[in-house]
Amino acid sequence: MAIYSDLKLLFPKPGYNISYHRGYVSINETGKNVKVKEIKWEKSDFQYIDKDIIKDLSSFFQKTNSSDIFLKECDGIIFFEENGKKYVFLCELKSSFDTSDLYYAMHQIISSYIKLNMILHLLVNYTRTDYHFKAFIACLPPNKSYIPTLHKQLFLPSGSKYRDEADFSSELYVNKKVRIKPTDCEKLKGLNLGNNCLFNELTFHYIEVPDSGSINLDIHNYI
Repeated sequence: MAIYSDLKLLFPKPGYNISYHRGYVSINETGKNVKVKEIKWEKSDFQYIDKDIIKDLSSFFQKTNSSDIFLKECDGIIFFEENGKKYVFLCELKSSFDTSDLYYAMHQIISSYIKLNMILHLLVNYTRTDYHFKAFIACLPPNKSYIPTLHKQLFLPSGSKYRDEADFSSELYVNKKVRIKPTDCEKLKGLNLGNNCLFNELTFHYIEVPDSGSINLDIHNYI
């Protein structure tokens, strides 16, 4: 794939981490109170794209008072190719299983997807439909006491913010994945975005991280 070298030409800033990794790549979260610190993808060669590129683009949208769907970014983006197919994994790490945090993570990844595609469509070697995009939300397992709270939220009025959070989180937890269409995202409605920066459907995968705060993942289990 030429994405790695093309992006380095497009963004020569030394501070951006656009790097190639053989065999494995880690996506990390740092901070004093962070409990989920790392997911390590293994069994392929990876191109890592610095989230600061996406974050810097967020600042532009902030200055223009745009919708807050443009003001978020996920923790890590990786590209790789396996068995002749090209993949992009967008990953977000959360310290706890909380419906509002998981729902927010969904919007972080959608925001990152949109802005990533805005950038990638500048490249001559990029065609969105050539790639399989997948989203991953990694967090610690829920406390047993939290599950009844989640079930109660499912009985809230349909269309309310808390009900939307509960619906997404419950399906993510029970089925380990949720498929989202742009029409399912309230924050995208009325923006009239073109197909080049939107997905037809994006699958969100739930990654349950042990108490150690780190997990190793084989990409073959997710492609």
